[in-house]
Amino acid sequence: MNNDSLLQPDPKLRALNSEPSTPGERQEVYCTKIGSTHPEEMYIVGAHMDGIGWGEAVNDDGSGTALVMELARVFSNPDVQTERSIRFVLWNNEESGLNGARAYIEQRAKLQGIEEPKGSGKYPEPKWLGMIQHDMMMWDHGMPKADGTMAKEQRPEADVNIEFQINSKMWKASSELAWALHQSNTKYATDYPAQVGPHMTNTDSGPFQDLIPAISLRENERGTQTGNGWNPHWHQPTDVWSTYTDKDFRLGLNAAQTTLGGVGRLAGATLKPATKM
Repeated sequence: MNNDSLLQPDPKLRALNSEPSTPGERQEVYCTKIGSTHPEEMYIVGAHMDGIGWGEAVNDDGSGTALVMELARVFSNPDVQTERSIRFVLWNNEESGLNGARAYIEQRAKLQGIEEPKGSGKYPEPKWLGMIQHDMMMWDHGMPKADGTMAKEQRPEADVNIEFQINSKMWKASSELAWALHQSNTKYATDYPAQVGPHMTNTDSGPFQDLIPAISLRENERGTQTGNGWNPHWHQPTDVWSTYTDKDFRLGLNAAQTTLGGVGRLAGATLKPATKM
């Protein structure tokens, strides 16, 4: 991770990133699509909104944040109905240790499925059916070359990595959730296929993995690829808009198509019939 502010050549961006961190309360952001027949159950779709490295955090994790916000926009259309609820969450403090997701679980797990007020049909915290995280969605240029440089364009075999944690208590259900999204990628994604892997780590789905089915979508395998230098812009000043090409952004679009199709099917999404004029 880059901690040197002077490596960011843009003085305006350097100044923006210089805001001091102060102790105190941190906020998360979420909105909820209420299920029409099972409002007491929900899927959680998340990304983290904090970033480090003195760049613009465009890929880590502006890409995931933009994806979740776009899915929330699509599902919020009044013509879209879902049988089950969907919560769209932007976590804070992922980079400092998944603190936002951990706090959410600590504060809200015990509230699941409780009708409040009684008889209202309202469930402030529906029962969690699954958690789907999005963290770094755009860069799949392959491994570094022998001289340490990277390919300038997305590799032809780029894919959307869907990961679960094989060592978790909920590994079997998480695997089933991962393959459900893989199936949706096959049906709905326009350009890039999906690949399922068993080593989810270092993202906000981790704190959920022993509680409910939990998976993450990424551009690369987190442990063996991102963790071994496959993304030279990870936590660096170069994580800015100008670094990425249309093909990079299109990989993120395919991740959005994957989750949109998968969550739509899992939550029982339908479109209201068009009104005849």
